[in-house]
Amino acid sequence: MKIAGILFFSLIFLFLSCGAKHEDKRQSTAYTADSLIQDNKSVESTETDSLEKLAAKMLASRESYLNDGNTEAEEIFIKAFISALEKPNAFENDFASLKAYEINVLIADDKKLKVFYWLSPYSGSMWHVQNIVQYKNENNVLTAISFNNLYKDKDDEGSPTPFFEHIYSLNTAPQKTYLFTGYGQMSGTEPYSVSHTLVINHAEFSIEKPLFKLGKAVKNQLFASTDLKEGEDKEKVAARLAMKYNPKDKTINYPEVNETKNGSVSNGKRNVLTFRDGMFR
Repeated sequence: MKIAGILFFSLIFLFLSCGAKHEDKRQSTAYTADSLIQDNKSVESTETDSLEKLAAKMLASRESYLNDGNTEAEEIFIKAFISALEKPNAFENDFASLKAYEINVLIADDKKLKVFYWLSPYSGSMWHVQNIVQYKNENNVLTAISFNNLYKDKDDEGSPTPFFEHIYSLNTAPQKTYLFTGYGQMSGTEPYSVSHTLVINHAEFSIEKPLFKLGKAVKNQLFASTDLKEGEDKEKVAARLAMKYNPKDKTINYPEVNETKNGSVSNGKRNVLTFRDGMFR
């Protein structure tokens, strides 16, 4: 009987020990998972705090820019922001806290591409808008790039850059093609509208592909501007210049222009192009 009792209590002790070890292991695993989540949140929080500080410095640098033309504060912010946008899971982060620094986001209709944008603090009556593109490919790899760095023509240096209002996926293959429509201001009295196509072929991003066929000419963008006349309503003029894309029939309705020594000036008429065979025609 003594032997049987010893065996009985030994088995109970062994069972309780195994249960305790299993519970310890389960709690340890849960603790490790929670720790990783908290660590990731901590890193994201620190990164966001750093971006906010750089954004604040960028906005505060306007006065010094007016004195010495130094744009370093914005350049530092853009570099840090692009780095943050390319980190894993960054596509799920809308960086909402940066709205306090007038940095907003526009999302393409296919949800694969975003543009973070703000009016540069160094702008005057001519608008210079910073547009940072973030793209997630079919393998969920993130790429971020400054849209303004995609202008290859030397004549574009120092030119105004637009606010984009809409981004449409044009469903091309194997490359991806997006249509950007937007507006801007070359001076306080010269608004304009513009449409660009962004072609993404693997790691190559280009806005230089000539995809707009206008008669015999083929262009890499649609552009129209006008001079505000005294007493004209600026918003009504902007609406008259607006480029409107219809995703259902793949048509873009745009203002016709006359080519002058001052550029592409709206003549008050409108025209329509249809996207087919990889080109607007």
